[in-house]
Amino acid sequence: MNKLGLLAYAADFAPRIFQVRRTTWVAVGVGLLVLSALLIWAAVSLIGGLWGQARNLAGAAPEAVRGATRGVLEQAEIIVPGAREKLGEFVPALKPETQPQRDVSGTELGPVARYPGLMRTHWQRAGGQAAAEYEGKADYATVLDHYAKDFAAQGFAQSIQSATQQAEAHEYTKGHERFVLKITQKPNRSVGVRIETALP
Repeated sequence: MNKLGLLAYAADFAPRIFQVRRTTWVAVGVGLLVLSALLIWAAVSLIGGLWGQARNLAGAAPEAVRGATRGVLEQAEIIVPGAREKLGEFVPALKPETQPQRDVSGTELGPVARYPGLMRTHWQRAGGQAAAEYEGKADYATVLDHYAKDFAAQGFAQSIQSATQQAEAHEYTKGHERFVLKITQKPNRSVGVRIETALP
């Protein structure tokens, strides 16, 4: 269709538009207003819904990222000891957790002195049982050896409850005395020690 044909068609169509009744135009106008209002409402609802989901994801994302980063760093620490400290020099958020600065309240459990440099991080007494936990920078094998030798020197018999590359649990008994010792190698080159016993 050429331009002249298009103009002729428009000239023929224009008078018909003016012949449409006023009520039809009002109905078309109201319909367009309602359609516009519905589109605006749908857009606001969609944006509000997406905003709510984004806020929920934003709240969950840091924890998910921290969990994933923690897992990667633990694997890197196993493969390359000291990786966390080196990465922490360049990215402060990846610095290893700081060690406890003071003992929490509680008393020492058992006849063996705690390994030097460990801090008491947890103490609990429930019913007839008591438990104390310690943590600090130390060599895992040295801490394990410290407790094994000192319990043996006090006359306690040892039985191993469980052992992996990162954790061991030992039971020490002498007469009616019984202590359960759990030692854990943590990824940031620190060691955790838990002592459990029945109270007299």
